[in-house]
Amino acid sequence: MSLQSENKARAVLVSWISVNHRAGPFIPALKDQRKVLGAPIQELYLCYRDAPGEEGNREREALEETVKTLRQELTPHCPKIHRRPWKTSATPTDHDEIRKFAERVLTFVRQSHPNDVMVIHLSPGTPAMHAVWLALGSTGFASGPVKLIQTSDQRALSSGKPPLQVVDFRLDTVLRRYAAARPYVTEDADSGQVWDLTQIQSQALKSTLEKLRKWAPLRVPVLLLGERGSGKTTLANYLRAESPFQKLKGESWPSVVCGQFRTTPQLARSELFGHVKGAFSGAEKQRTGLLEKADGDTVFFDEIADIDHDTQRLLIAALEGRGFYPLGGEQLVRSKFRVICATNRTLEELTTTLLDRDFFDRINSVVIQVPALRDCTADIPLAWRAVLSQATQIASIQPREWERFRDHPEVLRHLMGHRLPGNFRDLQRVALHLLAELNYGSSDAEAIGNALSCLDVDSGGVGSENIFTPSLPADFPSVLAQFERKWLEAAMKEANGNVSKAARLLGMKRENFNNRIKKYNTL
Repeated sequence: MSLQSENKARAVLVSWISVNHRAGPFIPALKDQRKVLGAPIQELYLCYRDAPGEEGNREREALEETVKTLRQELTPHCPKIHRRPWKTSATPTDHDEIRKFAERVLTFVRQSHPNDVMVIHLSPGTPAMHAVWLALGSTGFASGPVKLIQTSDQRALSSGKPPLQVVDFRLDTVLRRYAAARPYVTEDADSGQVWDLTQIQSQALKSTLEKLRKWAPLRVPVLLLGERGSGKTTLANYLRAESPFQKLKGESWPSVVCGQFRTTPQLARSELFGHVKGAFSGAEKQRTGLLEKADGDTVFFDEIADIDHDTQRLLIAALEGRGFYPLGGEQLVRSKFRVICATNRTLEELTTTLLDRDFFDRINSVVIQVPALRDCTADIPLAWRAVLSQATQIASIQPREWERFRDHPEVLRHLMGHRLPGNFRDLQRVALHLLAELNYGSSDAEAIGNALSCLDVDSGGVGSENIFTPSLPADFPSVLAQFERKWLEAAMKEANGNVSKAARLLGMKRENFNNRIKKYNTL
């Protein structure tokens, strides 16, 4: 029996309380929600200053009166109300302290409601609180679908203003550009936004982002090297967002997956350079090539090693700014663009067999190594939450209570302890298997076990010949802990849970082995 829930647009409202007006600003927001927002507000997060003394008492009193009034006025359609206390002695005008709290709230709400519209109410609170909400909501810090609203007081209503208004205020920032744009063609496992860049923890990924920021302003080719599924498309998207080379603002930008050209070089030339009508059989009309469309922007070549040598030679002139001819055309086309290439092949493979040496020299002005997920252990929970949410959209199902598994300790422990040779593709495979099990009605234990069993055990187990593949820079303590934990788990499994025998298998004293098990809370 399917446990699939209805997949409808929902919204959650986030706001400070209003000490002076109590429930006043919320009644119109919640009564007119469908007409203005297009989605029902299912949950309400009320933020308040839980400060010591009389000032805090006033806030707490206003909170409880607001909650009571909303339930009386809106029942049976009152949203579920959550209280979010800001335990602080800071003043309600301290912008920096307000920002730190507001960032935590918005991050928590987005993690709790990954696919819902986050509605931020700007009216309640102090002017400093308004300013912080406006900044975080308009600059791209708050990821996913976001709407800003304000409600009208009696004076505004008297002047003809509607009770509830959507505030269309957006600033042009790197985060907003990153969130708004995607390459033309992407794979399901990497949509171009697999990372929430405001939440990165690992040193390996932070270092990579720093390198991208350093090179973003320069119109020089960048070559991204990384394992399959490691998020190279997302980093290409971020590099473009940080750069001035982005003519097509808020739109998909020029990219091509070169693997489609392996057996059809003519298709590569038509796609990249365009063609005139009648250039070849089936060319019934003129086509503008990707490179011409990229003029003033950036072009991304994914799987660059799959382009044939003849096309590589033709690309050299275009990369040098000397122009190119569409297939069958006689008119030289010039296009000035920034090029980003990505591949999972090694530099040795690229230079010895796959790429023409002259072409390789044109695309490797900067080579940046993309870290594997196992080198970003601290970020795997963040990656898993994003992939699981995306998987519900790919599979078009949302089994009841699937959100509980976004932070499930058993799932995260296995993912953080596995090599994940397919990186985001492995996470996606686990996510899809998990959703299928939950939708079918499997128990939690059965769903988790079956989902995790889809991982490549040979590639992930201790003793694999590829267990040591260092990628620098790395979060060394996390990498070392992951490595050690895998050996402890393998020994316990081999010993059928007998601690003394497991300790002997690793040549350790039983007491030391026990201490390490407690350290990692394993088995």
